[in-house]
Amino acid sequence: MKFWFSSRGNRQYFKYKAAIIYVFAAFFFFNIVNLSSAEEVLLSKERFIEIAFKNNEPKKKSLLFKDKVKIITQKIMGHHYRKIRFKYWVHNSRSAWILNRIGKVKPITAGFIIDNCEIVSVHVLVYRESHGWEIKYPLFRDQFKGMRLFKEYKLNKKVDGITGATLSVNSMKKMAELALAMHSIIPGIRCS
Repeated sequence: MKFWFSSRGNRQYFKYKAAIIYVFAAFFFFNIVNLSSAEEVLLSKERFIEIAFKNNEPKKKSLLFKDKVKIITQKIMGHHYRKIRFKYWVHNSRSAWILNRIGKVKPITAGFIIDNCEIVSVHVLVYRESHGWEIKYPLFRDQFKGMRLFKEYKLNKKVDGITGATLSVNSMKKMAELALAMHSIIPGIRCS
């Protein structure tokens, strides 16, 4: 009993107790952070391609990230954007693109279906952020239907934002502009 009542014993006891509390607090904090930023897969790549081409999947193609593709991409996405190639699927005048862009901290993976140089539909395939998740709902995504590129690779219509999701909304707009721009330079596709 003398150990618990001595001044040295009290300090060791409280250090031990504080260490246990810190371990539990750290464990709790990291689990909360992981839960709040969990990756949510909303649609698989395979299912997205089925939707785009009605179960008649065309062969995957790619545009190399150089010359015109690089210039246009960096004009839209910024000079730090780097890729090796853009993969896409095309049949007649319809193309499908799966693109990634950072929302606030983590990438958003979205699919864009384009036909006759305008957006037919937009899908969020994977959402990894803890904020801005409203972009995955049709109420937001349907705004993009019928949009085309205007001058300087901008969308021809305004996209309504979502309070608290500005960065996610901006990322979706940039990816839509990029998908339309890349669609317009596919060999054999003519957009005016």
